[in-house]
Amino acid sequence: MSPTWIDIDDEALRETIRFSGARSEDEAVNLALRVYAARHRSRAETMHERNRAEAAAKRRAPGD
Repeated sequence: MSPTWIDIDDEALRETIRFSGARSEDEAVNLALRVYAARHRSRAETMHERNRAEAAAKRRAPGD
């Protein structure tokens, strides 16, 4: 990991620690970043699969 100096919302950090059970501020921030990335990656993958399914359905549709 690389050290980075950033300003973090203190209340958001406290809530993240409280809700996640993280044992340190570093752990809480890294967890929050992983959760955020996973949520958006999942959403993007879902949209990609939906688009593929719609395209396949259009190819199978009789004489549009």
